Amino acid sequence: MATLEVPSEFQEILRPHLPYADAGDLLASSELASLGLDSMSLVELLADVEDRYDVELPDDILNESTFATVGSLWEALCPLVVTAGAESS
Repeated sequence: MATLEVPSEFQEILRPHLPYADAGDLLASSELASLGLDSMSLVELLADVEDRYDVELPDDILNESTFATVGSLWEALCPLVVTAGAESS
């Protein structure tokens, strides 16, 4: 199984919302709650993602499993981000 790579641009969006994250790259397996993501920072993160990528996140991806790890969040967002990028080209 290939290791999921989390793009640096996405890590830049995440990092301000993760007070316990180390300075190095975020691992796909890192648990968001362990890195300090709480309900308030989650709302702020969602707004930042929507603003940065010019997307509206569908309600069906807004669940506990999506926000379990850095990788699970990126996997949920990736199709939306790729589609949005293709539409703006």
